[in-house]
Parts: sequence; structure tokens; C-alpha cells
Amino acid sequence: SVQYSSNGQMILSSSSDKTIILWNIKSGEILKQFKGHSEGVACAKFSPNNEFIVSCSFDKTVRIWDIISGKELKKIEGHLHTVHDVKYFPDGQTIVSCSYDNSIRLWDANSGKEIQKLERHSHWVMMVDVSPDGNFIVSGSLDKTIRIWG
Repeated sequence: SVQYSSNGQMILSSSSDKTIILWNIKSGEILKQFKGHSEGVACAKFSPNNEFIVSCSFDKTVRIWDIISGKELKKIEGHLHTVHDVKYFPDGQTIVSCSYDNSIRLWDANSGKEIQKLERHSHWVMMVDVSPDGNFIVSGSLDKTIRIWG
């Protein structure tokens, strides 16, 4: 995955080589590498304030990283299969993830504790997003459905 920071100065990339890289857009230089996942990183996203990164992986975990130090702050476990997409809510307090275990999970971004598990898809959940107001989640699955959760 790739994503611009909200200030437009950095790009975040994730890779099957288990790494997350923070890039300087103007110079093209690597600012930081984040390593800790034991399998390929499916997705990495900035927090709304660009202070943290959340990532998900084929190792079934969600991880939160400090963007300045590069240190892993939280390793979140709960999904039973590959975690394929992840996103911060606009307020930065909640994270949503989706998995090949057919579920969507909401996590407290500070404690890493599971808030809620959503299960209606009958196949792998591939994509998840949060509405700009934080009131709705949309998910897309290999069961050929898109679901809106509110």
C-alpha cells in the first residue's frame, strides 16, 4: 500500500518484504524504516495527526508505530487470519481493521483493546474505510458485497 501524509510532505509504503518505509517526497530519501512484522505488510496508514502509523499484516496482527522514534508501540492480536486493511478514525482514537477471517474489528488506538467485532461477510474482507465524520464504516469483501456499518 502507499499513502500520502495529510501535510503532503511524506509517503508511507508497505511491502511483502515485511517492511514499512517513510519517504520524503521532495528528496525521495528514506526517512525511516519500520520493522517488526513476521510476514508481509498488507497495509500501513498514517494517523490523522501524522504522529503514528498503523499497519496490518499476513502475520494476523495490527501494529501501531511512533513516527518519530520508529518504535513499535502496540502489537494488537485478535484476528484469526491475514489482516488485509486498516484505517484510523478521523479523531485518531479508534482503528478499524478487516481480515481474511471474514471480520471487521474496531480497536482502541491508545490501549489496543478490541472495542467491537463486526461479522456479516461470508468471505474474506479485503477493504475498509471510515466516513469523514467517523459515523460509518464501509467494507468490501470477496463475497461480492459492500457493507455500510453505522
